Amino acid sequence: MSEKSLWLFIFILLYASYCFFWGVRGSRYNSDNPEEYYLANRNISSWVFFFAATAATFAGLTVISQTSLVFHDGFQFVGTAFIAITVPLGSIFFFKRQWMLSRKFGYITPGEMYYEYYKSDTIRVISVLVTFFIAIPLLAVFFGATGYLINTLTDGYVSRELGMWVISTIVLFYVTRGGFKSIVSVGVVQSWLYFLTIIILGLIIYSFVGNFELFGKALSKIASTKISSWGNTNGYGGGDYNGYFALPGVIQWVAGLGKDEATGGPWTAMMIFTFTISFMGIVLSPSFSMWSYSAKNPKVFSYYQIWGSAVVVGLLLFVFTTYQGIGASLLGANADINNNGLAINTLLPEVSKNEHSLIIYHIINLMDNHAIWLTGLLAVGLIAALQSTAAALLMTSGSIVTRDLYKAYVNKNINWQKELAAARIIMLLIFLASLYLATFAKPAMIIFSGIAISIAFQFIIVLLGLVWFPWITRGAAIFGLIIGIIIVILTETIGQQITGNRLPWGRWPLTIYSGVWGLLFNVFVSFSISAFSSLTKIDAYRSHREKFHNFLNEHMGLHPSRTKLKSFAYVIALIWLFFGVGPGQVLGNNFFGDPGAGYDAWVLKIPSIWGYQLIWWFFGIGLIWFLSSKMDLSTLPNKPIQANDLYNKPDDVQGEVNYIDKIGTGYGWILILIGMAIFSIIFYVYFV
Repeated sequence: MSEKSLWLFIFILLYASYCFFWGVRGSRYNSDNPEEYYLANRNISSWVFFFAATAATFAGLTVISQTSLVFHDGFQFVGTAFIAITVPLGSIFFFKRQWMLSRKFGYITPGEMYYEYYKSDTIRVISVLVTFFIAIPLLAVFFGATGYLINTLTDGYVSRELGMWVISTIVLFYVTRGGFKSIVSVGVVQSWLYFLTIIILGLIIYSFVGNFELFGKALSKIASTKISSWGNTNGYGGGDYNGYFALPGVIQWVAGLGKDEATGGPWTAMMIFTFTISFMGIVLSPSFSMWSYSAKNPKVFSYYQIWGSAVVVGLLLFVFTTYQGIGASLLGANADINNNGLAINTLLPEVSKNEHSLIIYHIINLMDNHAIWLTGLLAVGLIAALQSTAAALLMTSGSIVTRDLYKAYVNKNINWQKELAAARIIMLLIFLASLYLATFAKPAMIIFSGIAISIAFQFIIVLLGLVWFPWITRGAAIFGLIIGIIIVILTETIGQQITGNRLPWGRWPLTIYSGVWGLLFNVFVSFSISAFSSLTKIDAYRSHREKFHNFLNEHMGLHPSRTKLKSFAYVIALIWLFFGVGPGQVLGNNFFGDPGAGYDAWVLKIPSIWGYQLIWWFFGIGLIWFLSSKMDLSTLPNKPIQANDLYNKPDDVQGEVNYIDKIGTGYGWILILIGMAIFSIIFYVYFV
């Protein structure tokens, strides 16, 4: 066994010991009732939720893919880092209201809430099926990546399959034994490892590149060439720019990948917009809706939305993973750059375009000759990141299948002890199914995991009806959801395979992501059916649904002093969506200097599009803070839940004191810091 493998096993042993500890300890507190096992007794505090939910939402989905795709596609892909803003934006509009309903009516799973509100078994069953078919392929990807990591870093000493099966068993143990309490407790440490790993990997690249000046000058030389995975933009996006340094226009009227591909790369402004909006599906899915039920109070969500997602994840994605992916090209990983003598160094092995997902493993291996123990630590950091999302999916999907399928339709009168045993068995079956997929059906794993989040995004209409718009009918929600899922499938690779490649379009036609294609049809169908029901007055359950909305409006209202801010909130949200993540971001291609004009022409001394993205990320942080805190979308209810309501606790609503009389959140200085940052950039650009 090599020294590197030895360090890897030492850190894995320490990590596994911590996970097993919480699996055993958590099992002591979850045997009394379902709430303790499924939701940690609805008592997750602010900072625990901040760490655990942040890692569960982002870590597994970004830790490997973000760096590798930045390496492959360049700065045009960096725009997808705006998921750090759009994902919390989705939770802002839905988490607090779902929390209030779960507290009043005692819901444990979203399916119970959907059923009670819409009076529909169909929506409940669809939520189970979607959860099942989302969880298994994603779990397979996370477990498979874990196995591949072990195989690569042990130089083949441990096979992918053996590493995958053994290491993933850690997740199965602490999830099934300790329940949600163990997940969030382990999730705190997993988040620390995730943050630390991404930061250290970025610093490793920085140390080998040299400094920002060398980094910028090296990039400026590449920007003046046509060295790019996608070539030049050929006039799209305001000029004939290297596709590595510019967005290829607002939108391109092409059939899509596999048929007629976009010029200069697929990541047009519209593609980035629709991708980042669709990524909301991770928090809109039934699996992650359950997280909102576990919080001690809705103010908890603001920590996760502002600090976890917008600030920390934004910093990791916009700065550190970007530096990793771009810097790897300067350190020998890009053959074209090497052949043209533009690399700063050749420390990394050349990586082909089809194997770009390996780049993060090669970056870790840079430590072999400098601090070999750090290789083991970084590997465990990647494993922890992958397992944080895997554990959350395994727990919530097993809970949903147990309560919304087995308990609801198979054994309605089951007692808690038998339900607990059934939940653990179902989680075991999901675990085995995902490992089987990762072991014996890798192509299916890739295909199905690619559509998972887009399908989950279709639940946005179901949730809009549930907590915002009572006029969305049961039939509208059902048919809109089904049509949306079908359209997602037809605009992805699986659609071509099902139809024998007979569809006239490819993947992501018109450079619009499949999640938004599904949403467009979902909205049209659901709104049309709702309008028809309203005109014909055949909506028999309207009064039933309005009872839920009356309760929400009674407890959710905006403070009178802030009602005038509503229009302002709409305006700044639309401005940010247009210029930050929407069509307006194409302005960033040359806003701070033409990409190919040379280092001296770069006003910020970094590529113009990157500087533009960073500035709108800062504004995005301000938007999240404003909506969650000042628009009361992630604050305490404006009045206490009444004494006869379920789960009323003093610390849930600040005793009997109305929140409406205690406005102010203490985050105002965030805007001051953002303003100072923007002012500093402007000062640097025009006066230094």
